[in-house]
Amino acid sequence: MTTKIKVLLFKTLLSCTLLICSIVCAKEINIATVDTSNRGYLNADGQVLGSSYEIVNSIVNDSGFTYKNTLMPFGRVLGYLGSGDIDVALLVPNETTNKVSIPLEYIQDVNFIVVGRNNLSIKRLTDIRGKSVGYLRLTPTAVEALKSLDVMKVEGSKYSHMIEMLMRGRIDVLFGPESNIFWALKNLGYARQELGEPLLIEKLDMYLVYSKKVADKSIMSALTSSAKKLKANNTIQEIIHKYEDSKPH
Repeated sequence: MTTKIKVLLFKTLLSCTLLICSIVCAKEINIATVDTSNRGYLNADGQVLGSSYEIVNSIVNDSGFTYKNTLMPFGRVLGYLGSGDIDVALLVPNETTNKVSIPLEYIQDVNFIVVGRNNLSIKRLTDIRGKSVGYLRLTPTAVEALKSLDVMKVEGSKYSHMIEMLMRGRIDVLFGPESNIFWALKNLGYARQELGEPLLIEKLDMYLVYSKKVADKSIMSALTSSAKKLKANNTIQEIIHKYEDSKPH
């Protein structure tokens, strides 16, 4: 092979590589964040905040993509991942989420608990039989844990709303992630002592996930690399600490 042909091949390969890179890097990543404090919410000034919101923004930004991050209910996040209208989210992989998304990288633990007001002792899950139990609409962990129990199931859209229902006696027990529940309690002005001792039901892993409908290996690889990098340099852990004071005291 002559030098001229080698140079021509090199230029062709370089041009193709740059073209592919420009196409990938030009893509805007559509992110969905579940609209529930402390994962994603609007503050009093109308600013979007939250641990999941900031974590995924940081990962996508580090990967070099432009992005749009939208708050929406959990059920809509699943629907839009399924249709491909949303590319990325931060979710717990399970039978439901795995139908529409691909787990890319572990991000953090999520402790699912049940808790009632401070006059209710819950030592085991069967202690809530015959009671009304609130949980975030379509939450697979809650649906699975409660399916064999004789309880009245009450689905809600936000933990802040369900905390108010709990404190006013409209539900007896709340089921959900520990940090979400206690963050909502704090921001509504209630003391932690107004709730009883939480019972840990399950510890799950939350992952950065990508829509199966629009799966792109190069984009997923870039996002995974950035997620690993931001975990290693503690960027993600700092965001988690900012929003998640989940241990009752």
